[in-house]
Amino acid sequence: MEVAGDDATYAWDTEGESPFPRTCAFPDRTVEAIPNAEMARGITEALDRLDPSAVAFASYSTPDALAALAWCRRKRRTAVMMFDSRAEDAPRSVPREALKRALVSGVDAALVAGTQSRAYARALGIHETYAPLDVVDNASFASGAEQPRPALAPDGPYFLASGRFVGRKNLSTLLRAYATYRTRSDVPWPLVLLGDGPEREPLAALAGEGVTFAGFQQRDALPAFYGHAGAFVHSATQDQWGLVVNEAMAAGLPLLVSTGAGCAPDLVENGENGWTFSPEAEDDLAALLSRTAALAPEVRQRLGQRSREIVASFRPEDFAEGLWRACLTPSKRAFPLRCRLALAALARRDPRAYHAIPD
Repeated sequence: MEVAGDDATYAWDTEGESPFPRTCAFPDRTVEAIPNAEMARGITEALDRLDPSAVAFASYSTPDALAALAWCRRKRRTAVMMFDSRAEDAPRSVPREALKRALVSGVDAALVAGTQSRAYARALGIHETYAPLDVVDNASFASGAEQPRPALAPDGPYFLASGRFVGRKNLSTLLRAYATYRTRSDVPWPLVLLGDGPEREPLAALAGEGVTFAGFQQRDALPAFYGHAGAFVHSATQDQWGLVVNEAMAAGLPLLVSTGAGCAPDLVENGENGWTFSPEAEDDLAALLSRTAALAPEVRQRLGQRSREIVASFRPEDFAEGLWRACLTPSKRAFPLRCRLALAALARRDPRAYHAIPD
């Protein structure tokens, strides 16, 4: 079940026909424009029509998720929270954490992203946890990496970064580190940035020689950019997971991944398929860029092959298996009072105020 027909954040093309039954609660609306009360009514009515034995919803921070949780508790159906939040995401306050614990007392199981999100889910009181949550179509990225070189891609190997141009993606640090790297290299690799966002103009002003802004690319165009790159860089100061890292791994790339990304402990083996770095350590990143570009092609290929081996446990099939197991968790027989009270309190205000990670 989809919540709405569109959103205001991403410019992805609309999907066509689906091989499985699909319904949409608000097919002609943008999700951000739907008031909380209307959202709750629409989700409740849609679930009443579908009458599922289990419902999986995204975290605890949106009105649709809270409406789904309330419906599950009233109907005594299994409530599965899809969860990639981490304790490391933001400073934690006692009142907010107490509210979260009250909410998730009504959750039966969680489908988590990885090590850090599993630990946080359990700290909040969810003990039935399954994984993985954040996956991509590995086979599509592997085969798509063999496509011809995109017109916007430079000749030869290049560093690639992909993501929204917002502050927490930390692309300004990457650009400064790249500029330092260029001063240390006789034949520096270019840097290609995929994406767009509110920080495009300041980033373009900061970028020096060798940087290509290739713009926002649709899914079908992405694999070729990965396939012709020499390595992938993800510099985020805070990212609950970082699906772009999965994409790069499926395409067979060595990685340079910030420890601010939730995927780092699960997807990066230092020295085996790449390296991690502190997002504030600009000089360390510059040194890793130099180190990576200096690797012999056969060494880069070995690191890229290890990336493919690691991400082989993060396929859509693995997501489906974890979700299925989570949905088989028996439903709570009661509607915990503290969950009921938390839902009632949040019905009066935007629940996202309790879980806001600034861009």
